[in-house]
Amino acid sequence: MEVNILQDSTNRRVRSTELIDELLDKAKLNKEELEPFVQHIYLGNSVTLNEEYKLLELDEEKLNYLIEGNSLVIRGDESDNAVCCTQNSTFSFKVAEISNPLLISSDLILSGKTDETKALNSEIVFMTNSYFIMAKEKPKVQKIKNLLELNLYSGKAYEQNEAKKFTMNDFLDQIQSSEDEIYSYLNFIKAFQIDGFWRLLDFKYLNQILDNVLKIIDEKCWLMDKIPVKEIYTELDSIYDMYLIFLFKVRKRNEPNFYSIKKESIMHFYAEAILRATLKMRYCEFQLILQKSLPNNFDLEFNLNLIQDLCYIEEPYIYYLNVQDMPDDLDKRFKYLFEKRKKWSQDELKAFIQDLCSNNPTEISTALTKHCRSYNQNGIKYFTSRI
Repeated sequence: MEVNILQDSTNRRVRSTELIDELLDKAKLNKEELEPFVQHIYLGNSVTLNEEYKLLELDEEKLNYLIEGNSLVIRGDESDNAVCCTQNSTFSFKVAEISNPLLISSDLILSGKTDETKALNSEIVFMTNSYFIMAKEKPKVQKIKNLLELNLYSGKAYEQNEAKKFTMNDFLDQIQSSEDEIYSYLNFIKAFQIDGFWRLLDFKYLNQILDNVLKIIDEKCWLMDKIPVKEIYTELDSIYDMYLIFLFKVRKRNEPNFYSIKKESIMHFYAEAILRATLKMRYCEFQLILQKSLPNNFDLEFNLNLIQDLCYIEEPYIYYLNVQDMPDDLDKRFKYLFEKRKKWSQDELKAFIQDLCSNNPTEISTALTKHCRSYNQNGIKYFTSRI
């Protein structure tokens, strides 16, 4: 009697070619239209609906990212939701569920990957009704500022050895963000690396740095748009060097040895100093005090757009409201803003959300449409909360 059941190298039974042909004939399938390679799928001895494995679906871009030798890193503190990060982007995990069990094989050969015509077994190692997908996520980086504010840098004389300090590795362990986005945020909040640790400078110490820089410029009779690079560094304490990148810019491409002072940054700093100290004051008084605080021969005319990330105005007052102190989640940011005021102008809201929208006009517009209702009043567009 002819035997239609054979065994493979693992002693598992497989159907013979003759039996396969017979089954195809009964099913009225044309063998020529099918793949020549046959796989017999069977359940492994220990197959279960278990949690031992997790499936993650990747698009072609992320798959190529891994094939090129890069890594996907899961980050977040123990109390946080896990996120998955590339070098420059952050993704949340979303669960996709399916009604029928998904069978996972360890040795399944995909169509087109072989020209063989024999039949082999393919073992199912586990089954699942769900898998993970990656969704683009805004990094949760405000925790960095909260940590750094626990130990502000006020100069070497005020350093305390027992105070907690943080390295980039600490942030990579605790922060729900990619490495590049962490560096970008550190630059946004003007953090500096001192003796290998990331630090925020105390605002009074920043004021001292700026006063000393402007004093030297005045004593040397340098023009604010033509400051000799080597001499300014020679005159200043080395700890000031790192902050100069926020105060100076190269004057011209053909004059790399001269700096030009960033007048917008100077005005922004003095405006913040005044508003920090008062929190609320008459707008006309603020403008007068700001003008008196600026250096002599400071020829930049005041424009509210320069400090819109620091304040808002309700005539006759100006109020301190720093974007760096706001939540780094877009939903929470809008909730925070509309708790402060019931309506905002378009320009005001843009200034307070653009850091979470990559300064991208399309992202800003989408965020406003999603979270706000708009109306026009006296030719000005205002937004109120959708909630």
